[in-house]
Amino acid sequence: MLNKLLKNNIFLTFFISIIVFWIIYLFSIYLINIDKSLSDKLYSNYIGENVKISDKIIIVEIDDESIEKIWNFPFSRTEYIPIIENLTKAWAPVIWMDIIFADKSTDKVDEKFAETLKKAWNVIIWWWIINKNNKDSFQKPYYLFEKAVFNYGYFQPIYNKDNKKVYSLNAYWDYDNWKIFHFWIQVLRWYLSNIYSKDFTNYFKEDKNSFYINNDIKIPAKNWKEININFRAEKNPLNFKKFSFYKLSDKNFYKQFPKKYFEDKIIIIWYTAKGLKDIFISPEGQKFWVYTHANIINTIITKQYKIYFYKNVEYLLIFFLIILSVYFNLSQKWKNLLISNISIISIFIIIIFIILLWLRLVLNFPVQFIFALIITLTVSNILKSFMEDKNKTLLNKALSQYVSKDIAEEILSWEWKIKLDWERKRISIFFSDIEGFTSISEKMNPEELVIFLREYLWAMSNIIMDERGFIDKYEWDAIMALWWVFWYEKSSTYDNCLSALKQKDSLKKLNIEWKKRFWEELKIRMWLHTWNAIVGNIWAAWRKMDFTALWDSVNLASRLEEVNKKYWTYLCVSEVVYLEQKEKFDFRYLDQIKVKWKNIPVKIYELISIKWEINDLQKSIVSKFEKAIKLYLNRDFKVALNIFEELSILWDNPSKTYISRCEIFIKNPPEKNWDWVWTMKTK
Repeated sequence: MLNKLLKNNIFLTFFISIIVFWIIYLFSIYLINIDKSLSDKLYSNYIGENVKISDKIIIVEIDDESIEKIWNFPFSRTEYIPIIENLTKAWAPVIWMDIIFADKSTDKVDEKFAETLKKAWNVIIWWWIINKNNKDSFQKPYYLFEKAVFNYGYFQPIYNKDNKKVYSLNAYWDYDNWKIFHFWIQVLRWYLSNIYSKDFTNYFKEDKNSFYINNDIKIPAKNWKEININFRAEKNPLNFKKFSFYKLSDKNFYKQFPKKYFEDKIIIIWYTAKGLKDIFISPEGQKFWVYTHANIINTIITKQYKIYFYKNVEYLLIFFLIILSVYFNLSQKWKNLLISNISIISIFIIIIFIILLWLRLVLNFPVQFIFALIITLTVSNILKSFMEDKNKTLLNKALSQYVSKDIAEEILSWEWKIKLDWERKRISIFFSDIEGFTSISEKMNPEELVIFLREYLWAMSNIIMDERGFIDKYEWDAIMALWWVFWYEKSSTYDNCLSALKQKDSLKKLNIEWKKRFWEELKIRMWLHTWNAIVGNIWAAWRKMDFTALWDSVNLASRLEEVNKKYWTYLCVSEVVYLEQKEKFDFRYLDQIKVKWKNIPVKIYELISIKWEINDLQKSIVSKFEKAIKLYLNRDFKVALNIFEELSILWDNPSKTYISRCEIFIKNPPEKNWDWVWTMKTK
């Protein structure tokens, strides 16, 4: 039972695939960091580089130059007043400040700053949540500023527990049914309210996989409220429009900066001075915090959401690819394993790039894809090699005596079930012999004859076997070969047609030498036929075994080979071969005949050349011959005779046969019910 299962391709495929998948799945926990790093790399190279930057986002940097010019740091709140006033007058709809302003300074300064915030009515500042589990552990702005600003939001990053990088931000913090919204939501609410002249400041709707900040903007999110940040792929993220804090406080602000710079723009004021180290680690490397918020706002404004592939579907896809690669490798012949392996690798790569480039999704488990590919190829190739060696050892002795190398490899491929008994199959049959061999052999002594036959049979046999033919037997100079006796796919006569033409060409080269040695030029008569036959072994038990083909089709092919003599042709085929290969080879119709002792007529054709290789003279002869045949079949024997005589001058041998027939029919016309069939009187 176990032995039968191990020979079953489907069982082996699923058995190996399940083991490989579980190994990969169980080790996934140790691959998280590598998965994240590779996902980030793939995203940067194939998705992130196409992320667009919105021109609606302006970053006002509290940079090294600003600290150097203003001197006192932290800045007095009076330093922010001209910035807010200038930007408000420039019609900036929202100003977002990364400053909490939690402490009291002086009454005069705080009142003046609060008044500026109140007049602007477009400023958003932040709360700092120290501990989400403690209601008293968050820090608010000073009460004057809390009342004066348009709104406020909290800022709390989400660090990946494995690599400490920031990939996403929450939409809000839910505390006692009170939603404290994140900075970026408050900014976008007010910005959209100004752009659309409609109040979205309190709009918020959510479902399991997304939430809305107005009727049109649906934001995909995981776990209800977490959104991935679509960071820019470039190492340097400073391709947002930016201005130095110090320059925007200048009295000549309007002369330096036209109103269009800030009109309908989101303004973010944040620290970027190097000494402050206000940085975090993103998938793209270290960045200032301001670029976290700039990127998440850019993600939503441009609707370029960073969405991960579905984890369960990704695991199913990995399992499917494992099954496909194992089955594909086990089903291939050993000699095709290189192509099989390349195909499997290509399929893996194509699937990954479909996810990345077409679906534009981020892979969760890229390392598992790679491991699945490596492990399945390794295991399936080792198993294939083991099965191949085992079966070759068992069958090599039985087959190596009478099959060519490629046929043996095909037969010994482990998935085939070799039948040594008889079976009925459609096969192709080839017969050939040397014209006038008896008279040629009489001119040679025994040693010369053996040498000659070895040379001839060696050359012709190599061509037959190279074209996947099986040499059934030699009878002196005659060769009987079979095609498709060992293959179980749909048979084709292409190989044996090509083999016959190659033998014809090889004979031309051999004749150059043989003419010098034996004073003879050899000519071979060949015939091809395909039909059903009985193939298998005949034997005297334990003494002698012979693999061959029998049945009427083999007998007919043998008879047809002799027909060459009647038409002085050297390479003819039956109608079945012609119909199968007329698109790939050039043929000409010869006749419709009945061989001796056969009642069913057979149409015969001469095989001339591979398609398009026929020369102009041959083409002209074939064209005229076909014209003469039509006249002959229409009983216009005199006109047909003239054409056949013209062709005979060009050494067209079949025309000679038709000359004698036309002469007979001119004197003795055929009966009215003539069926155009010529009956052979000799075997």
